[in-house]
Amino acid sequence: MAIFKDSAGKATQHVYGVISQDGKIISGEGFKVHRIWSGTYIIEFDKPFADTPAVVCTIYGNEWQSFDKSIAIVEVGSRHFIPVTSSMDRPEDCAFTFIAFGHI
Repeated sequence: MAIFKDSAGKATQHVYGVISQDGKIISGEGFKVHRIWSGTYIIEFDKPFADTPAVVCTIYGNEWQSFDKSIAIVEVGSRHFIPVTSSMDRPEDCAFTFIAFGHI
């Protein structure tokens, strides 16, 4: 996690991480993660954002394990977001990376 001042002098928080397919934190800080069912995770921010942050996620892993996987962000709020990882026909656990940023 990092906090910067933007060009207008407002504090901006950047929370980032790498999450394993079973919902464990591989790297990053400023959040907690819970795997709630197959392919569905809740990322809770330690410090809430002032409003809805921008969140970007990508699938993480070896090509032979991840070439047919995708990730969708199905909910975003100031305190958390919910990503869902899937194969072409069903939710499926998969490692992923993310960054969330916005004003605090």
